Amino acid sequence: MFVSARILVVDDDLTARLLMRAALRKAGHEVVLAVDGQDALRQFETTPVDLVMLDVEMPGLSGYEVCARLRAQAGDVLPIVMVTGMDDLRSVDHAYEAGATDFISKPLNWALVGHRVRYLLRGSQTLRALRRAQADHAAVLAAIPDLLFELDHEGRFIECHSPPSALLMQPPEHFVGRLLADVMPGDAATVAGSALQTALEQGTSFGKQYELVMPQGRRWFELSVARKAAVVGESPRVIALARDITARKEAEQRIARAAYFDSLTGLPNRSSFMERVGREIGRASHTRQKLAVLFMDLDGFKTVNDSLGHAAGDTILQTAADRFRLELRPADMVSRASPGGLEIEFARLGGDEFTALILDIAGADDALVVARRIGQVMRQPFLLETGAVQLSTSIGIALFPDDALEAVTLLKHADMAMYRAKRDGRDQACLYGAMPVC
Repeated sequence: MFVSARILVVDDDLTARLLMRAALRKAGHEVVLAVDGQDALRQFETTPVDLVMLDVEMPGLSGYEVCARLRAQAGDVLPIVMVTGMDDLRSVDHAYEAGATDFISKPLNWALVGHRVRYLLRGSQTLRALRRAQADHAAVLAAIPDLLFELDHEGRFIECHSPPSALLMQPPEHFVGRLLADVMPGDAATVAGSALQTALEQGTSFGKQYELVMPQGRRWFELSVARKAAVVGESPRVIALARDITARKEAEQRIARAAYFDSLTGLPNRSSFMERVGREIGRASHTRQKLAVLFMDLDGFKTVNDSLGHAAGDTILQTAADRFRLELRPADMVSRASPGGLEIEFARLGGDEFTALILDIAGADDALVVARRIGQVMRQPFLLETGAVQLSTSIGIALFPDDALEAVTLLKHADMAMYRAKRDGRDQACLYGAMPVC
């Protein structure tokens, strides 16, 4: 494709200038003439040109000096052609050292000058297009807030891009030439390797996640991997983007916690507790084990809450939850052995109502041991800003499978036993269907 260009011709010989202008105009180009090096530099500053034809031997500034100055001003894309009567290697080397793109030896073949210039302009345009593409590529990379890798089919890093905000523990160049297993912990390397294999086989892989322990704390990343188009003679490669999704993970955890945990006490809430009871009933049915549900209500809490205010009431509820966690060692969603060898999980249903799930008991006596311990713990004074407050706890107990076979009924029966304990004097535990036990 022909493109007309503006060409600066620099020669102290009038005949040479005119012949060069004629040849270039015939080839369809616009020509600007300069009589020597100083004139060339002046015109270059005021008139943009696409190519320079520069005579080597001129009075004043030599072609080499002018070439070096033009190259310093224009950068390395502008084609500069040295026209010289010398064809020894030293002169050629000197021309390239000064920044020349090409050289033409005198005497010139005027019929070929236009073709030579067209070739040089085509190369210049290609180089400019490449530079623009590289600039666009660099801008795109700079705008991506994620880690970007190129990997070969073995999981070896070919290139690594890290934005300024990246959380890499090593500089990007540390990864190049190394395998996934060399630079990532075992679990993360396994996830990344699986994503790589999927992309090689299917073209893409999305959504695989891994966790890293970093100086800034634990971070979560999600991988998007795509296979590159095949290149002859090159092994298959993929592009992998690792996005930091820690904020999203933390938000998901907050949402999950809000859905399953009581915001005031941090204990499991009613929904979470009932799901757990349902699962444990299913397990106990298969293993023929017993379990107990305790329903607890703080005696006198409403009076304290009404007289001292909700802030005091919240402090009491938080303190009660802390006592369940610390003094009775319950499992906060993960079962742990209690002092008596039983597994206990506490929850807050709402207000001053708490529950406990006791697993794998031998019978009612095991549940009563826990209930008595809870009663002792709750009799300890609650320390408020206004002073100490003494409360007690009424507890109802229902057993699986003795008192009910499903979670809702089991909790209902424990609630009924708790109200009987309150009615019969408070500060005691009552088994469903039996007399209160202090």
